[in-house]
Amino acid sequence: MTQLLLLAREALEQMPAETRLRPEDTQVILQHKDVLLSWSRELLQTFFDTLFAHPPTRRIFREGERPDRETTFLAWWERTVEGPLDEEYFAWMAKVGLAHVVRGVESPMMLAMASFVASFVDKQAQSLSLPGAEALAGAFYRLSTTLGAVITHAYVRYRTLALHRVAGMEPPLLERLIVAEAEGILESIRKE
Repeated sequence: MTQLLLLAREALEQMPAETRLRPEDTQVILQHKDVLLSWSRELLQTFFDTLFAHPPTRRIFREGERPDRETTFLAWWERTVEGPLDEEYFAWMAKVGLAHVVRGVESPMMLAMASFVASFVDKQAQSLSLPGAEALAGAFYRLSTTLGAVITHAYVRYRTLALHRVAGMEPPLLERLIVAEAEGILESIRKE
């Protein structure tokens, strides 16, 4: 079993069942596949316009790379809508966490944009009075929460692993040192 799959499982197991993507959510998404795919171009445009309009997220991109990132985003969107949203999908999302470490994407950026996608789906469904709009919005809300958890979990784990390799410390020792230092920081903040 790959490390990515293990990380994805670990993240999913830590989430209360009510907060993560459910099998019935995947069915709702699949039932709305055609309309969701018809929104691809508009979602793509608004997603990247939002990223490029905000200086901190704009800095993540290299000059001229937007078309490549748009292609990657469309591949993600199509896989998300068409499924399957299985363990391999979430292992892929754990890999996105590692890519975010490499690219300098911070967790608030990723979490905000996962929410952006869920909000886009909700607004589109409501504006069209789409039958099942509430169920679809709920499915995408839980999907965005699940994606955020998996990607952020992998992001933190891979940053810690990289630090472990640089510092030459075993992960459990490094984790204990981080916790001890965080306790000291928290104590200082409490005294402010």
